[in-house]
Amino acid sequence: MCLIVVKNLDDLAKRKGPSRQAFLKEQLETLSIVEEEAKREQAIDDLYD
Repeated sequence: MCLIVVKNLDDLAKRKGPSRQAFLKEQLETLSIVEEEAKREQAIDDLYD
């Protein structure tokens, strides 16, 4: 991984949580929820079309 990216992740993690690993876990969980919500919204839109 690029050292600049690692430093940026570490900086974000320090502001939001105890560790880079915890920060990344939270981000991945959020991303998966967003993806699922987008699928649900698309399914609802498809029903109305």
